[in-house]
This record gives sequence, structure tokens and C-alpha cells, in this order.
Amino acid sequence: MKKIALIGIGKMGLSHLAIANQTPGIEVKAICDTSKQLLRVIEKNTKFVGYSDYKKMIDEIPLDGVMILVPNAYHFELVKYCIEKGINIFVEKPFTLKYSDSEMLVELAKKANVKGQVGYVNRFNPIFQHTKELLDKKVIGDISSYINSMIGGVILKESNKGWRNDYSKGGGCLFDYGPHCFDLSTFFFGTNIEVQSSVLKKVFSTAVDDTVYVTLLHNNSVVGFNYINWSDSSVRKATNRIEIVGKKGKIIASKQELSIFLTEENRALNLEKGWNKIYVTDENTNVNYYLRGEDFSRQLLSFSNLLNGLTDESIASFYNASVTDKIIEETKKLSKKLL
Repeated sequence: MKKIALIGIGKMGLSHLAIANQTPGIEVKAICDTSKQLLRVIEKNTKFVGYSDYKKMIDEIPLDGVMILVPNAYHFELVKYCIEKGINIFVEKPFTLKYSDSEMLVELAKKANVKGQVGYVNRFNPIFQHTKELLDKKVIGDISSYINSMIGGVILKESNKGWRNDYSKGGGCLFDYGPHCFDLSTFFFGTNIEVQSSVLKKVFSTAVDDTVYVTLLHNNSVVGFNYINWSDSSVRKATNRIEIVGKKGKIIASKQELSIFLTEENRALNLEKGWNKIYVTDENTNVNYYLRGEDFSRQLLSFSNLLNGLTDESIASFYNASVTDKIIEETKKLSKKLL
């Protein structure tokens, strides 16, 4: 049983704490947060030891892994410290706010033999994993293009305050929603990417973008348009959707369902000519503990497997996450001004 601690017990931190506490192969020994009132409540009602200083916690508690769930701007500092202490790491997305920092952490972790995983939960969604398998098997033939979108309703009125309106704190649609969208693109089509064009546009925010339009080129062959919008009032919950076009058909996938159009039947996979439909309930969604979707439980099981030596590298590795950070940085540079 590998011993872990969580740093940052906010909204995401509480969710991760509940799931981690029920994940086979790991045991939560301690938590860390700047809110002493929150720590008192958790310590009173659980077995976890509470700390307000993460360095003190790491010095006093023998740990195999740490989950870093703090605001984006602090990721680099905490990940670097844990690597230097030889502790394996799960960190929420984005990896860091600067590609050079992410690149440095990839090399430091490699030299220190520290294992890392970044919270790109889409990679653990059953439908997206099924989509990846179909693409690897070339079910729709060679891919020519795709349209990838993430849409939600986070900023729906004039906004000039808070971390979401501050790039230095990881705010803006590009930094908040963009990572999930770009990571899905790299998951499906690889990390050899060029940013061809980008537009960042304000809707309600005063200092950051609310909508993002980016064209990516993968391996000099696959063209992808990525549309990201966190100011759409018609969407109740953030939605990922991707439409992929190949020589033998088309795939349309979201977290809930998968549609496959084939120009010829595929008997080996029991897929008919024309449209085929697969729902997430048709997939294996069994998890030890369900909260916010099976994806979150599956990603923590992956972290447990990483800590216990059952896998050598996470599918949401530090390197893969650093490529997403590179896309974000190049997107921002290429778009010379906010419209």
C-alpha cells in the first residue's frame, strides 16, 4: 500500500480526496491546505493528519506520492520541490503556466527517476479511449482532419476580478478550458504539432480571452480546428466533442457517446456500413468509487498503478502535458492581440 498526501483541499481537492481514499493500492496519510479552519474540520472527522505547510508535511510524513491540487500558478514550485525530494506526483492540469518550466520539470523528473501524472481526465474516459483504439486500428482509414471543441458557461457576465481574469494566475479560457481540448488532440493525433493560426477573443472578460480558435497541424498531415468557449450560456455543463474525418468514414465522439460512419462494414469489430452508435453505458464503467464520473476514479487508479509499479508511465505523462503547455504558449504568442 503506497502512502500519499494531498496538497490543496478546494473543490477539486475534496473530490480527489474522497476518490483517493477509496482507490486500491494507495492510502491517504495527510492533507495540506492554507485554511486552518478546513483542516480542523477534516482532522476532527477523519483519520488524516492536517498541515498548513507542505514542506513540513513532506519532512515529517514518509510518502510515496503527492497529489498537487493547488491553483495553477503554484504548480511549478510544488512539483519541483517534490521531484527534489524524490516523491512521485499527480498534479492537476495545466502542468505549469510556462512551457520552459514544464520542459525543465520533465527533465528533472527523468533524472530523479520520479514518476508523474497530470490530471487530464479525458484520457481516462471510456468513450475517448474507445475512439483512440479505433483510430489506432485505422477503422476510418488515414485521418485528414478534425474539429475539436470544448464549450461551457463559466463567464456569462462582465468580469474584471478574480483569478479567472488574470493570465499570471492561470486565468482565461485558453489556460482553463484550453488544456483539456489540446490534450485530447495530442492523445488522438500525437505530439508532433505545429500551431498554424490562432485567435483569442474577449466576450465578457476585461484582461483575458473568453473564446479561442486554433488550427493545429499534426505530423504534417492531419489538420485540426480547435474551438474553445467558456462564455456560452446555452451550455449547462462543460462539453467536449470531436469530429474526425478519415478516408473510410467519420467518428463523432463526446464523453457520453460515440458515432461511427463507415463507407464499408467492418466485420472484425461488428460495425455496419453507415452509422453505428455506442453509448458510455455500453462500455466498462465499473469503478471502486463513483464521484463526478468514472473518469476521475479511473485516473486515480492509474496513479495508484504507477506508484505500485504496475505501469512504467502514465498515459497522462509529464511529457504529454508539457506538449499541451507548448501549444498554449504558441497559441498566445501567435495571436498578437485580443479582439
